[in-house]
Amino acid sequence: MSAAATESDRDLSVGVEEEFFLVDESGHLSSSGPDVVAEAGHDIHGLQRELARCQIETATGVCHTGEELHEELRSLRRRLMKAAAGRDLLLVPSGTSLIAEGLPPAITPSPRYEAMARHFGSIVDTVTTCGCHVHVGIPSRDVGVLVSNQVRSWLPVLLALAANSPFHSGHDTGYHSWRHIMWSRWPSAGPPPHFDSADEYESSVGAMIGTGAAMDRGMIYWHVRLSDKQPTIEVRIADVAMTAAHAALYAVVVKGLVGWALRSIRDGHSVPWLRVELLRAQLWRAARDGLDGECTSPAADRSLPIRRHLELLNECVAPGLGASDRAFLESGLDTVLRDGTGAERQRAEFARVGTLAAVVDLLTREVIS
Repeated sequence: MSAAATESDRDLSVGVEEEFFLVDESGHLSSSGPDVVAEAGHDIHGLQRELARCQIETATGVCHTGEELHEELRSLRRRLMKAAAGRDLLLVPSGTSLIAEGLPPAITPSPRYEAMARHFGSIVDTVTTCGCHVHVGIPSRDVGVLVSNQVRSWLPVLLALAANSPFHSGHDTGYHSWRHIMWSRWPSAGPPPHFDSADEYESSVGAMIGTGAAMDRGMIYWHVRLSDKQPTIEVRIADVAMTAAHAALYAVVVKGLVGWALRSIRDGHSVPWLRVELLRAQLWRAARDGLDGECTSPAADRSLPIRRHLELLNECVAPGLGASDRAFLESGLDTVLRDGTGAERQRAEFARVGTLAAVVDLLTREVIS
């Protein structure tokens, strides 16, 4: 499909941001997120407050292999669990909150978050979700736009692999990623358009801010976007992973796709691209059906089972990964296909025990796996 990978492809930098819920022993959301950040922020890399008081976010440093990333994610999650336990709280790695709450989650007090609440009204009350964002190093913003064009059609496969939010507010939603459906309420969220240049990308960002659909550049919530703070491309489609191992696997997949895109660009190979409305439709299907769904991809322009697309994705990205990452990827995909995604494991636990409290227990046990 493209020329052999260079050493620079294999050495692509990767980092992960993860959002989590804080709950009390009954599984209900806690409002102590800002307090945990204030007390533990000096000891946990990238720990920061989120829009809702029941959430916290961490960020890894710059990593280069799946194994390195897995160890750092486990360390961050372990320290975060300890910080939460200091307030008799639990860390829940799920894309949506499971237990029904009487009121919308409280907003973290800050001028920006309060302005968002005023500007977007009740949307803010309905989009409290936890995601996983993967950053991969790119040589320039011009190249980053081309990478986005190549990667965007893989988004349904990535969403199905990362689905971990079947339950919300006390019931089964019928979806594998209800977080995706909730997050889509933001007017600036969704798959990125196909851009001809970095100038067109910037023009679109400016136009969205100009309409008020985004208050600032930080609110451009495309599933693939260029970072304004780092020389990276950021893929934001995933639910937060149940386990650190699944988060690291997902990050290696994203890293591999960026490497594949760079090789394709270098070879002058442009992939067929979906119109935004068709990509949205395929993302809805992936959110509903998870790995049991169907979609197209750059590796097959006809609808195939997503499990088959995972095999094709592996064939595309493996040549650009080092030996350790190839082994990490194959082992991780085998585990997911055998044991299930986060969404599948949540549903299996509910079917086994019959209570959402048991699902919360499962999630809190699996945090550092």
